[in-house]
Amino acid sequence: MDELHLALPVSGALYEGSMKLFNDCGLGVSRSNDRVYTATIPSIEGLNVIFQRQSDIPSRLDSKVADMGIVGLDSFYEFKVDNGNTITLIEDLGFGKSDLVLAVPDAWLDISNLNDLANLSYEMRDKGKDLRIATKYPRLLSRFLNNNSIFYFQIVDASGGIEAAPFIGYADLICDITATGNTLRQNRLKVIEDGVVFSSQAALIANIDCFNGSEEKIIRSRNIIEQIEALINAKDFKKISVNLSVQQDQNVEEMIKSNPILQGLKGPHYSQVINVEPGLWYNFELTIRQEEVMEAVDELRKLGGVSITTSDVGMLFFRDSAGFSKLIQYLDDIED
Repeated sequence: MDELHLALPVSGALYEGSMKLFNDCGLGVSRSNDRVYTATIPSIEGLNVIFQRQSDIPSRLDSKVADMGIVGLDSFYEFKVDNGNTITLIEDLGFGKSDLVLAVPDAWLDISNLNDLANLSYEMRDKGKDLRIATKYPRLLSRFLNNNSIFYFQIVDASGGIEAAPFIGYADLICDITATGNTLRQNRLKVIEDGVVFSSQAALIANIDCFNGSEEKIIRSRNIIEQIEALINAKDFKKISVNLSVQQDQNVEEMIKSNPILQGLKGPHYSQVINVEPGLWYNFELTIRQEEVMEAVDELRKLGGVSITTSDVGMLFFRDSAGFSKLIQYLDDIED
């Protein structure tokens, strides 16, 4: 059996988000305890889960230790091999939102934006010094600074409490990941204007080389990709159910065609209601976008709708899966 290996973050917000995502998809991960670094997804035979530090996951895929994985986009673009075969299949899984930012000490009253920082770098260069920036993301930071005409700086490797670097004295400012900014503020640091280096979130990635020629892995990956996508798709939609009174001579199909609201996503499902009240009643069920709910309710009321209810859409599968189609396209390109 050609088993599929899925790398997931071992701890933190991305671990919690990944576990919830798979549970919500009906693909619950079976892990005996948090000290065990392997697991399975019982609903998919031949799928093994390995838990890794999220910064290590891109390299695990590049080296083909894992076939697929979930990782923050910041770690993906920082640690992946340039021109390698690891790609993003779904770029936003709906959790792990954070920003990689430039933060300077609050005491730097004259430094509030990138232009100020660029001027400071030139002033320090004239004095024979470079800006020292502590970060765990040298590639993303260097690219960002160069794109913004800041060339005179020194990257200081950092681990642990990076926020203390300017006050300890081994760096002038920092570049780090933040979700709320609370830790930066508590350490008397401020994010400068235009200082968002990279906006990140959790993504599903895969090494396409691992799937080349392996029909079993492709089938298992489709199971994961499609169900995750369907769950994400569903979050943008609601189901609406309504009872409508229809005149005896009124053509229901014509009424639907003439009113866009009743058409929903791809036309409604409707059935006759057995009602003790006089007249002909139908129940309509339609799927609409979340932002159109109140517009739909208003229109349905105008048509005489009663007992209007809404419910969540569990999973929504479109005609094609964008993520799985992307994987297949890359594999076709390899064969060509």
